[in-house]
Amino acid sequence: MISTSIDGMKKGIFYLIFLFLLTTGLFVWIFMRNRSFDSAYGQEVDISGDLKGLSTSPLPGFSSRYAVVADGEEINAEQFKDSTYAVIMVNNETRECLAAHNVHKRIYPASMTKLMTGLVVCDAIEAGKLSLDEEIVLDHNISFDASLSVVQSNLSKGCRISVRNLLTALMLSSYNDYAIILAEKVGGSVEGFADLMNAKAKELGATGTHFTNPHGLDDLDHYTTAYDMYLIVNAAADCEILHEIDQYSTYTYSWTDASGESWDDTATATNYFLIDEANLPSNISILAWKTGTTTGAGNCLAMKAKINDNTYTMLVADSESKTDLYAKYSILFNLAE
Repeated sequence: MISTSIDGMKKGIFYLIFLFLLTTGLFVWIFMRNRSFDSAYGQEVDISGDLKGLSTSPLPGFSSRYAVVADGEEINAEQFKDSTYAVIMVNNETRECLAAHNVHKRIYPASMTKLMTGLVVCDAIEAGKLSLDEEIVLDHNISFDASLSVVQSNLSKGCRISVRNLLTALMLSSYNDYAIILAEKVGGSVEGFADLMNAKAKELGATGTHFTNPHGLDDLDHYTTAYDMYLIVNAAADCEILHEIDQYSTYTYSWTDASGESWDDTATATNYFLIDEANLPSNISILAWKTGTTTGAGNCLAMKAKINDNTYTMLVADSESKTDLYAKYSILFNLAE
């Protein structure tokens, strides 16, 4: 009887220890899951349905606990569902989301990518690794797939141009070869620069983003989300160099060819609000922006603006046309308080 009683006590103690360890392990797992996230980098994009670039799978690493907009949340979305891939509008003072459609689904960023390119270049300038007045000599010709409609400059091997002119024309006119020149200067290679872009995205909390190039031409492993672009454009607005560039409608600059002859060029903003191709209400001032257009991305514009006394960060990825893109922005402007 005593032996049986002791055996029972041993089993009881064993089960208590087991339950304690199980409970402790479960608590630690829940705590860690809510304070950190898995990396989204390296995930393959799932292209499916009518919206090219959108993933039907759950967003890896997303934690709605820390986000302004919860996963799957749709806000004032009825006017956007039929013709846009994704939309977001956030009042930065109140952190209230005024419009949300597919904000955590993957989209192609197109040339909105260059916001991150600019941020990484500006980080290198701030770190003293290069300066705006430093001149870069192009040591090879830059070409793109001939089947693509790619915006690029007339620069070729042997041309000399300053970092300031490269960066300004990149952000305004979106020259894709300028993105390559800057990437190779800062990162040593396009691949090395993409690593810096992805590290910066992580730093900003853009866990649903992955970059493979500095220009934004469509690539299955090159993607972002409307929410992540909200984080990135806010960072660009806080960058003094990029904020200054984003105030220009045009920028005239020069570069020197391999024979030493100087050439002038004028970079013109691709944002229709800045060149009077679309009406910008008088109570709105633009703080940061970047457009993008590719087959996969459609027509995109990410922008931070001051409307009356508040600032708002917005993105529209439109599937129809540039005309429809700016019409959608008019809808967003009317949501501002």
